[in-house]
Amino acid sequence: VARALRDHRSFLQMVIRGFLPGSLICHGDVVFQHPAPTSLEVLEALVLSVGPNKALAGSDFQVDPYSLAVGEDTLEPPLPEPGFPQYGVAIMVACGLCIITAPIVLLCLSTKRLSWRDMAVLWDRRDPEAGTQTLEMDNQGFW
Repeated sequence: VARALRDHRSFLQMVIRGFLPGSLICHGDVVFQHPAPTSLEVLEALVLSVGPNKALAGSDFQVDPYSLAVGEDTLEPPLPEPGFPQYGVAIMVACGLCIITAPIVLLCLSTKRLSWRDMAVLWDRRDPEAGTQTLEMDNQGFW
């Protein structure tokens, strides 16, 4: 923290009052000469000192800039960008599958129905000459 605030002319020291259990959470006091910067200016300096790898002022401490608080001031996380909701994508995919699947299912059912009809028609066919034998002889000498 001292590295992050050393550019302020009025900065004197950082006093750590205590650590909380869990990850590294500490409470402390930052001492400035008169005229002291506002808590918002101190918060801005701390946030700007967090690098792209989330290291605080070039140290080995990884810091989430949205977890920093100076007095009552905190950094508000950015609002999520409005986009297409995920449930909308799921509905579109489901409808697309229905549109693709419905004609295929209808086609399969209609061919299945036709095939059963054809088989029934084949089974119902009766030969009008069944049981009748006809014999025609051109050369009667072989009989």
